[in-house]
Formats: sequence, structure tokens, C-alpha cells
Amino acid sequence: MPSPSQTEWDTTAVLGVLVAFVLPLSLLLPDFSVWDVVPKVRVTRLHILSQHFTWAQMNAAAVTALVLLFCFYLELRRRRLDELVDSVMSVSQATDTAMEMEKDRQTAALRACVELLDSSATHYENLVLLRDELRVRDFMVKQHPPTIEISSSNI
Repeated sequence: MPSPSQTEWDTTAVLGVLVAFVLPLSLLLPDFSVWDVVPKVRVTRLHILSQHFTWAQMNAAAVTALVLLFCFYLELRRRRLDELVDSVMSVSQATDTAMEMEKDRQTAALRACVELLDSSATHYENLVLLRDELRVRDFMVKQHPPTIEISSSNI
């Protein structure tokens, strides 16, 4: 059970529910306005504000101020996003440039490897030809031409 100092309802919640349900019902009453019930504010300190403002004028000024502040907020967000997009684009361009340089470097390395393979194949062919020539020479050296012996009968 709640203590005597505590109530079973929250006063701000009750007032909020009353306002939420009573304001739409007040539209059903002809020639009744909630703004007639709410007291008007008269500012007399500043000369520029010394005139009497209606609630409609104050609401319009507040809405205008809020719209302007929201537009300024959107502009700040847009500028921040533009800076982010610019930084991302510069990083992307730097990455593309680095990738292009790496591609060129790899192409040059591949070209050098192909040239080395070609020259290696040429040297290998030359070595095979030299080996074959040396075999033929060795074979020729090992083979002696037939010797002709002078026979005594022919003399």
C-alpha cells in the first residue's frame, strides 16, 4: 500500500492526459479558443519588444526561429558530410594512383621475367648446340681415319 504522502497517480501525467484529451474536445465548442484562456505576455523592458504580441505572432516567430535553426543545423551537417566525402574521394584517388603504380611495376617485373626466360632459353639452346658440336668433335677425334699400310707386295 502506498504511504499517505504518496498518491496513486502522478500529477504531471494526469495534467498531460487532460491536456491531450481536452484540447481536441475544445475544438467542438464554437467561438472558443484555448488562447483566450491562456494569459497574454507583455514585454516592456526592451523598446523593440514593448508592443503587445499576440500568441499567433509569437508562435510564428518561434516556428520561424526553429526553422532557421534547423536549416543552419542541416547546412552544418551538409558541410561536414561534404568534407567527409572529399576526404574519402581523395583517399580513393590516392589508392587508385597507388594501385596503378603497383600495376605498372608488376607489369615491368613480368616483362623483365619474360625477357630473362627468353634469354635463358636462347642460352640453353646455344649450350645444347655446343654440346652436340663437342660430341661430334670428340667422336671425330676418337675415330681415326683408316690407316693405309704399305704392303710389300705392291712394291
